[in-house]
Amino acid sequence: MTTWANSSKHAVAALTPPVRRTRLLPTAAALLLVLLLGAGALYAGTMGFRVVSTEQGRRLDIAAAPRTLPPAALYAANGQRQPGTLARAFGDDPRIAIVAFIYTTCNAVCSVLGSEFQQMQQALKDQGLQDRVRLVSISFDPRDTPDALAAYAKRMQADPASWQFVAMSDDAERAAVLERFGIVVLPAPLGEFQHNAAFHLVDRQGRLARVIDFAAPQQALATAIALGKEPL
Repeated sequence: MTTWANSSKHAVAALTPPVRRTRLLPTAAALLLVLLLGAGALYAGTMGFRVVSTEQGRRLDIAAAPRTLPPAALYAANGQRQPGTLARAFGDDPRIAIVAFIYTTCNAVCSVLGSEFQQMQQALKDQGLQDRVRLVSISFDPRDTPDALAAYAKRMQADPASWQFVAMSDDAERAAVLERFGIVVLPAPLGEFQHNAAFHLVDRQGRLARVIDFAAPQQALATAIALGKEPL
C-alpha cells in the first residue's frame, strides 16, 4: 500500500536534481588531474621513483661537505669558450654555477630543465646578476657533438655569456662525473635514456656544494644568488 508520505518522498526525489553530485565531479576531476601531473613530474625527475630513497641523504651530505669534482676532458658547443677540462670549466670562472645534466634529443625531463634555465637566464639578466651566477648544461650522450650542442643552445635561446653547454668524450671519465654528481642514466628504447634530474650548484672553488630538487627551480636560483653574493 502506498501512503501519502511515501508518494510525497518519491515525488520530491524525482523532482530534485543531483546538484551536489554534478558540482563535485568537475572539482574531483581537476584535483585528480593536478595529482597526476605532479606525480608525473616526480616520476620523470626520479626515474620512476628509483632514486628517491637515498636522495635526501646525498643532498645533506653534499651540503655538509662539498665534493671535489673528478678530472674529465670536456668540449663545449661550437661558438662557446672551450674549457678543456672539468676543473677549468668551473675553476677558471668565479661565478656560482647551476648545473643540469641533459641530452639534446631528450623530449621529456630535459625539456623542462631547458625551460627552467631559460627563465633563470632571464631572471639573472633582469637582476643584473650574470657576473655572479651562470648556467651550465652537461650532456651525458656521446652522440652530442659540438655542432649538436650548438644547435641545442640556439634552440634554447641561450646567451653564451651566461649559459654554457659542454659534454665529455671519454666513457670512463663521463661515468666518474655522473657518479660524483649522483646522476643515474639507463638506456631506453629508440636511442633514448632514462635519467634522474636535479639542480646542482658548484661553488667558486669548483666543488659540488648543493643539490636542489628538480621541482624547486626558484629555490635553486635563490640559493645560487645567495652564494654568489657572498664576499669573494
